[in-house]
Formats: sequence, C-alpha cells, structure tokens
Amino acid sequence: MQPPKQLSEADSRILTQVFDPESGPTKAEVIVDPFLPSDRQYHEEETVAKLRAREREAIVLIEQFEKEKPQTQSKADVFRAAVSILDGIVDQYPLYASARNNRAQLRRWMFGDRYMLCQPQIIAKPDRTSAGSAILEDLKSAVSWASPERSHDAVSPAQGKLLAQAYTQLAAVYYAAAKDLAMSKGAEVSVAEEIMDCSSDGLEEEASRLFYLGGLYRNEMAKALAVHTNPHAKLCGNIVKEAMRKEFASV
Repeated sequence: MQPPKQLSEADSRILTQVFDPESGPTKAEVIVDPFLPSDRQYHEEETVAKLRAREREAIVLIEQFEKEKPQTQSKADVFRAAVSILDGIVDQYPLYASARNNRAQLRRWMFGDRYMLCQPQIIAKPDRTSAGSAILEDLKSAVSWASPERSHDAVSPAQGKLLAQAYTQLAAVYYAAAKDLAMSKGAEVSVAEEIMDCSSDGLEEEASRLFYLGGLYRNEMAKALAVHTNPHAKLCGNIVKEAMRKEFASV
C-alpha cells in the first residue's frame, strides 16, 4: 500500500473554507449597534411599539389555534383573520418590513413550502402559486427595507433578527422549489413566473447563498444549512468520500 498523499497547504485552506465559511480571511461580519432605531424606515419608537402590538395580535391567533385546536374554527378561518391584521399594517405602513416578514411566515404556515412555486401540472392549484409569489414578494421587500444602506453599516438588534428570519425564510422557499423541480423528472410542471427560467441546481445555489446571509445575521440553523446546500461543499464531500473509499479498498 502506497503512503497516503498529503494535501498541499493551499488545498487544505480551500477545503477548510468550503466546509467552514467563517474560517476565511475575508469573512464578512455584521455589526450590531443597540443605539440604532429598531426599525430602519420608521424611527418613532411609539409608532413601532403600536405596530408590534398589532402584529402580536395576528401571531396570538395562530398560537392559540395551534395550542387549542378548536373544533369551531378551521385553519383557513384563522389564517384569514390573522392575515387581515397584517394586510392592514402593510396598507398603512408599506415600508414596515416586520409585517411583511410575518405575513410571509403566515402564508408558509397555511400552505407549507412544498409544491408552491413548482407544482406537478396534474395537481397544480393557482392559489398555491399565488401564495408562493406573494411570499417571495414580501420577503424580498422585507430584506430590502430592513437592510442597511451599505453592506458594512451597522444594524439594530431588531433589524438583525428580522434580516436573519427573512433571509432564512426566503432560502427555505427556494430550497423547497429546487427539490420540487428536481423531483419532477421531466414531467409537466406548473412553475411560478419568478422562477420560470431557473434550474433546480440554480435554485439550490440561490438557497445556499440566502442561508449563508441568514447565518451571517446569526441564525444558527441557516448557518448550518448554508454548508449543507453549498454545491462546492457537496462536490468536495463526494471527492473526499471517494478518496477514502479507495484508500480503504487498497488496505
């Protein structure tokens, strides 16, 4: 048996950065400033407090339904009541990112992630496609309005938490669409206009990028999923597994 070859220093560094993106010398960092206004668009704390209280009303409806499972209410009834509250907030304060993020989460609670942006033609439901498109619009708007003007600018704690949630939600939706498209295996599918020109690999790459950004804003689940969905990490992982298999086979 030949002695195993050692990886060069450069190869080791590349593999380390692929599997642990935070180890890189140019690792991005989010600066959190607790003295910044909690919302980037609306700076009056009294206004933001009232908006959060209204958002909480919608969230409580869902929490109570999940806890009590009442026979007199359907999930659709609770969804309509909760989304109506958030619709009212967005209509009155269109740049309030948190309501957009929560409204997207509410739609995901109602419809799930699978078979939203990509559905088999034979079971395609327009309301699911519309909901998927609305989720994308809300999350992209939330990210746009909550993000700092420049990438290296500081964010408030609330702003950072919101961006972590919005990026992670957006990544989850793209990842589900990637899986749905991959599983179609050439069958006729109904695809939302927003991803009409995307491949399953392209959607998964975008999901990985968004998970990374969610992780950057300190969502630990997103950080882990960024590596799991990283196509380069997968490729390196397969190469390492194959090399190990050959090494053991030659013993």
